[in-house]
Amino acid sequence: MPYFSVIKKADTEAAQISVCSDGIVRVMLKKKVDVNAKQFEKIFDKYNALVEGQCHPYIYYAEDGSSNVTEDGRAFAKKEEFSFPKVCNAVVVTRLSHKLLADFYFKINKPSFPFKVFTKMDDAEKWCLNQLERHKQQNLHIH
Repeated sequence: MPYFSVIKKADTEAAQISVCSDGIVRVMLKKKVDVNAKQFEKIFDKYNALVEGQCHPYIYYAEDGSSNVTEDGRAFAKKEEFSFPKVCNAVVVTRLSHKLLADFYFKINKPSFPFKVFTKMDDAEKWCLNQLERHKQQNLHIH
């Protein structure tokens, strides 16, 4: 597991957001929360304040597996996917039903950024760090 410390942190009703020293933004959905469009709007506003225009990979996970993203929340997230800079999105799920739902949703609503569902946080972190390194290499060749 990568070592990291939290550099910046913010909270909303639905999530705890941490910008970490390894370059990953970790988004923990709070217990028993149904994340809707209004809550995603607040979360995305916090992202922009925290990352200050810098691209980061994002890992989404639930505090205890009891949170859920509503249909209007998923629609808002897709519609507003360019509203904050990102390298990629990883989702860590602990329940098979959540994995099946996430896989199904993202086959239908294909994200414009690299996206992957994981069952282990370590795997998500490794993938995000790899995506971040690829992003940095691509940007070196552009400039």
